[in-house]
Order: sequence, then structure tokens, then C-alpha cells
Amino acid sequence: MEFWTGLYLMSFLNMACSLPESSYTVHLNKLSFSTAQSHCLPGSFLTNVPKEKEMAEILKTIWDKNNKTATSFWIGLKKNKGICYRKNLPLKGFYWTVDNSTQSDVKMWEKEPSASCLDIRCGLLSVKYGETAATSNGFADATCKQEHPFICKRNATVTCRRPDIFGTHDIIDYSNDTDTCYVRCGSGANFTLKCSKDLVWTVLGNKNMDIFQLCLECNKGYRRDASGSCVDVNECEESKPCTHRCLNTEGSYKCACSDNAKDDCGGSKPPATDLKSNDYSNVNRGKSVLTQPTSLPDDVRTNETDVHIEESTGDVSNIIVPVIIALLIFIVLLVIVAAIVKGCIRRRSTKLSRRKAEAVALNGSSSMEKVNEKEET
Repeated sequence: MEFWTGLYLMSFLNMACSLPESSYTVHLNKLSFSTAQSHCLPGSFLTNVPKEKEMAEILKTIWDKNNKTATSFWIGLKKNKGICYRKNLPLKGFYWTVDNSTQSDVKMWEKEPSASCLDIRCGLLSVKYGETAATSNGFADATCKQEHPFICKRNATVTCRRPDIFGTHDIIDYSNDTDTCYVRCGSGANFTLKCSKDLVWTVLGNKNMDIFQLCLECNKGYRRDASGSCVDVNECEESKPCTHRCLNTEGSYKCACSDNAKDDCGGSKPPATDLKSNDYSNVNRGKSVLTQPTSLPDDVRTNETDVHIEESTGDVSNIIVPVIIALLIFIVLLVIVAAIVKGCIRRRSTKLSRRKAEAVALNGSSSMEKVNEKEET
């Protein structure tokens, strides 16, 4: 019951405190008409302007961009080859590319479009800037290969597909907001996801977080915060694991005590139950527990404020593995050298045998004896 009460409260606060995102996106990079169309996909399209109210929203979005240099923007307005100028129609023979509609309440053209029926023409929204707002000069036409800034409109009929998240989790949808969902991981961590204009789920408060990893456990000594990042757990504050003094470290902790303590200060207490409930690790990463011997030689004792910490020794595997690798490399080198020497000896023997055979064939046994004498010398 407490969980659902908290969920409803969170949903209400999100609706009360969050402003809805604009349905329009102004892009100042200059592209051709067809490239701008592709850039708006998959969650948007080059905007249409069927209503005066939408024109007002578009102009506000342009003004909020805080750039007064761009005065012409591609919109989803086009006239195909073979279609002629139609003076009696609101769009003058053009149509909205999103739905092939030819209707618009906006009856304002900066100037009459080209009357040619032999080429393809694309539509622009012409704007001017005042002291407090951007205003429209109306529509204009141009060749589609020209490059201009452009305006995309969010496609309300396309939404993010259900998010893919690794690990045990539940996904709860908001009935009144299809662009928002709530994720509860098996570890107890909770996150709110938003569907971006590019149809990508992002974590509320951390747009760069990889949502696929949200419900995977962090390394031992870490847990995920509200934004989905793995952060260090302060065991010293949460579980009081040490008998005397506790020093929190990154991903772990250390126990220590003063030299002059008369009682046994070498041990550490088992971690408290509440720490185990907050441990979200699936990787065994040991915590170094630092101990102090019950008695020390006088020459190493200092004042009461000195603290001696015994660091844990390194892993033996860090030494053995390099030694084994070096030994294997040495054996391989020996085999290579032996093969080279054997090849040289074999080639020398073959060469000598050939020379003897040639000598016998040419001069008979006397030449053979000379060859043998030459070899002996």
C-alpha cells in the first residue's frame, strides 16, 4: 500500500512540476529539403502548419531558440513536377508531405510561388524578429536542393516501444502520459523514464544514462542512485562495521584503532543487517579489514593520535600469471631456434652430398679423394 501511495504521489508531482515539452524542434543546421526530412525521423516530420494556433507555437519555439540570424526554415510543404500553380487554393498547388493534405487556415504567402509546372518546388517559412518575439512573413518556395534550417514536429501517433531493461524489474505505465513510465528494479531501486522526441527512453534527471543497465547490480560496495549511476556506499555510517574506528574508502572500508588502546582493537564487527539489504553487488570484491596486533614493540609506538593500518596483501595470481606467460614464450623461442639450427645442418649435409656426387661423376675416385682431403683441411 505504501508503494502505490508513493507512486501516485510521484506521478502527481511530475504532472504538477514538469512543463510539457514543445511539439516542435527548430534545427539551425542547414540541409536540403530531403535531408531535413530524413533528419526529423523517426519520431518527427517536417512540420505542417494547418492552423493559426500552430503557427503561433512554431514562432514561439523559434524565438526561444535565441538565434536571430535564420530567417527561412524548411517546412513540410512541397509541389511535385507536373503540378501547376493554383491561385484559388490556400497552398497554391502545394501539399503537406506528412498527410498529402492541401488545406491550411494560414493564408499568408510572402510572395506568390513560382508558376512553373516543370520543376519540383519546396516550401519555406519566412520569419522576422522583433524586440520581444518572432513573427511570420508567410510561406515562400524554393528549389529543394537549397540548404536551409528546418522545423520538425513531433509525431503524436508514434511512441517509444516498451523499454528493454536487463535484470529483474517491473514497468508501470502512466495512464495519462504515454511518454512516461516508472521502473521498479528487483533490488528496490526506482526510476522514472521519459520518451524523447527521437523515440529513445531516458532516465529523468540523467539523459545520458544507459537504461539497459538500470536494474543490473553494481559492484560490491556500490549502489545506484536516483539517476541510475553506481555510487559508493558509506558502510561506516550505515552499518558501523568496526569495533573502534572506521575509515570509508571507495567501494569498501577499513577498520583501525589507536596504538595505546588497552583493549582488543584488532577485530571488526559483522556488517549490520541493513547494509546487506542495501548491497546491490553481483561481483565479489572483498573489503579489506584492517587490524592492529594486541601488542607492539616499543620502538613502533607513538602518541595516542597515531593510527596504524594494515593493508591487505596482493593477489598471488598477479605474480603467477605473468611468470607462466613468460615461461611459455621462452619455450616457444627455444623450439623456433632448434628448428632453425636443424634446418641449417640439413641444408649443409645436402650440399656436401651433392658436391661429392658431382666430383665422382666428373673425375672418378681421384677427384673424390681430393674433395675429401679438402673437407679435412
